Amino acid sequence: MIAYDDDGKFSAYAWPGGYPIFEIMADGETLCVKCANSDAPVHTDAPNDDWRIISSEINWEDSELYCVHCGDRIESAYAEPED
Repeated sequence: MIAYDDDGKFSAYAWPGGYPIFEIMADGETLCVKCANSDAPVHTDAPNDDWRIISSEINWEDSELYCVHCGDRIESAYAEPED
């Protein structure tokens, strides 16, 4: 399932719960919601395109999950570093 907000953009957080969401592309790579909602070369309807988003997932505990496009770390629900 792909999670969208009411405005048609990719959701950053799951409801209910507020858990951080990231996108999975057809080639298995991860994409942060910021890039998915930007002008990054992502697609939702190109059947043979590796940059096609196929799913939205919650990052439960992976503190080492990064966006393949921008390189930013994707927030996790339960494995955030302590300040």
